[in-house]
Amino acid sequence: MRKYLVMLIALVAAVAIAVPSFAVEFKYGGMYRWRIHANENMKDANSDLDDTANWIDQRLRLYFTFVGSENLQLVTKWEADTLWGLEKGAGRHGGGDWGADAVNLEMKNVYLDFMIPNTPVRALVGVQGLSYLDGWIVADDASAFVLKTAFDPVKVELGYIAGVNSDPVTDYNDMDDWFLALKYAEGPFNAAAVLFYQYAHDADYSYPNSIGYGGTGAVDKEDNHLVDLGFSLGYKMDWLGAKVNFVKNLGGYDIAGTDEDEDYEGWMVEAALDFYMGAFTFTLGGFWTSDDFAYPAGRSHYWAEIAGLGTLDVNVAGNDWYTSSYGMGGGLPNRGDYDAGDAPRNLWTIHAGVAWQALDTTKVTFNYYYLGTDDDVLANEATDEYDDSIGHELDLYIDHKLMDGLTLRLVGAYLIGDDALSTNEEDDNIYEVGARLLWKF
Repeated sequence: MRKYLVMLIALVAAVAIAVPSFAVEFKYGGMYRWRIHANENMKDANSDLDDTANWIDQRLRLYFTFVGSENLQLVTKWEADTLWGLEKGAGRHGGGDWGADAVNLEMKNVYLDFMIPNTPVRALVGVQGLSYLDGWIVADDASAFVLKTAFDPVKVELGYIAGVNSDPVTDYNDMDDWFLALKYAEGPFNAAAVLFYQYAHDADYSYPNSIGYGGTGAVDKEDNHLVDLGFSLGYKMDWLGAKVNFVKNLGGYDIAGTDEDEDYEGWMVEAALDFYMGAFTFTLGGFWTSDDFAYPAGRSHYWAEIAGLGTLDVNVAGNDWYTSSYGMGGGLPNRGDYDAGDAPRNLWTIHAGVAWQALDTTKVTFNYYYLGTDDDVLANEATDEYDDSIGHELDLYIDHKLMDGLTLRLVGAYLIGDDALSTNEEDDNIYEVGARLLWKF
């Protein structure tokens, strides 16, 4: 054995000497974010119960890229989150109290980006960020193999995602994803078509599901395959911008222990218009999601501040990192059968907004949303009444550039609750205020 080890070391040394040295360029950057936050009634939409929340948090992201040439680079991204005053122990969000040292640095991305020799194809191999159709299909980090090529004005992306491989011996609890994306951009027009296939074998990883994502249909699934077929159209000129997103669920699953099967039949559509008039931008739009719309794992569509996570990452759906990580129990556990947050389902909204560039360094934005449900939901548990009106949300943002790269955002949001907001007899209003310092470097 020792003889073979010596031979191996000699071979490696010989190769190292024979291969000419080359310089590796080093690029770096990152982001620091600090936030202060307060909300009322976010958890239960009931002013008779004390659920006022106040906290400060911060996030650091560090980006290091090692560039061998224009055809080869290694991309790494690292992240550390801290909630001020709270030590959760080693792991994520630790180290916020006295003696604040903690082991909480996360690997966000590490992937190799290279051109395949003698082809026009670029490969990205490793843990990387993926986003399609503004997060209506996916927007998350994942272990993936992605091939990209361009046939101007069309770009093609083909990829595989290792979603879950919890047991290397069996595959009944695995999840494998494949996708094909076509992107077009020419002049003021852009378009995309995405085919995304999630094969969950005999498990349930779609949202909502019967395991833990908030679904109500508790069934054991076999041969579970969810397909998303998505399209987007966009147009932008000096005074007008427009976009449309559409996703249709296809595929299905077998119900274990029976001869029955079910199809995924949900859908969503989103449209928006932006009008540019000097220092003002006016926006009109909205979206509609069916009551049976399903998402593959990795979905993340942010929208309104209170109903849709927004800048401060807290929402009535209760799937924000703070409430889930620190035992607050999530938001609105007594809401009806709809989802807001980053995975809207059985929900529709009309949105109108205006942004004013008041100064070179200051921008003011106001947004209004009306929220309703596609199908009536339980609105009063005591009387078994159903309704389809969730309420009205008002969001105000003031963005100010303090210095190069450093911006301050002030946030104020108010949701006027209607009958379908929760299953309470009375649905009380929700407010949220906060500020964010953001430095991108």
